[in-house]
Amino acid sequence: MRMDQVGVVVRSLDAAADGMRAVFGLEPHTRVENTYRRTEYRGTEIDATVGVLLYDLGGVELEFLAPRTEGNVWADHLAEKGEGMHHLRFAVDSHATTAADLRERGVETYQQGESMRGGGVRYAYYDTVSQLGFLIETLNPGGTP
Repeated sequence: MRMDQVGVVVRSLDAAADGMRAVFGLEPHTRVENTYRRTEYRGTEIDATVGVLLYDLGGVELEFLAPRTEGNVWADHLAEKGEGMHHLRFAVDSHATTAADLRERGVETYQQGESMRGGGVRYAYYDTVSQLGFLIETLNPGGTP
């Protein structure tokens, strides 16, 4: 398992881009609107749309997320905590093995589904806020279930 991303929830991608430009002089390498279809949110299937800005910070990706719909992991964060750090993401070999291990440790899955990358790549957010103060996200970049 290797940490590869820090996620931050914001209201405005434009404001986040302006801030990154002013503080670091950086431009995003990606700006997209993603709709995660048939993703699982707290046990219910939903479609969730989020605006995304991505920056490469020396091998760790900085991701800004602006929710466009309600009732998902990003909108919950914005409603409950406001803008700020949302998650640390870890690349894992097996999505299923990691989920089972965390479940054994008492960590529940918050939201999960197929990544926009396709090819069997899945993402999952785990509710570790009470233990860590933020969520953990996992991604299986090799597509291993």
